[in-house]
Amino acid sequence: MCMTTITVRLSQREKEELGEHGKVSEVVREALRLYLRTKNSKRLISRLRELQKSQPRTSIEEDVRLIRADRER
Repeated sequence: MCMTTITVRLSQREKEELGEHGKVSEVVREALRLYLRTKNSKRLISRLRELQKSQPRTSIEEDVRLIRADRER
């Protein structure tokens, strides 16, 4: 995996606070990973909600029929 370097400007206070949680570069790397996972999750949840609105709801009887048909395969 190719690693890219980025530069971030922080105040001394922010750097010290990050340092309290471990090596600054590792803390920032993990924070960025968490941020990206959160953004992707929110995007996927939003897309799922859109799909749920467009799909007709099924009845319990229909769900049971589909499950039985799937089991018989």
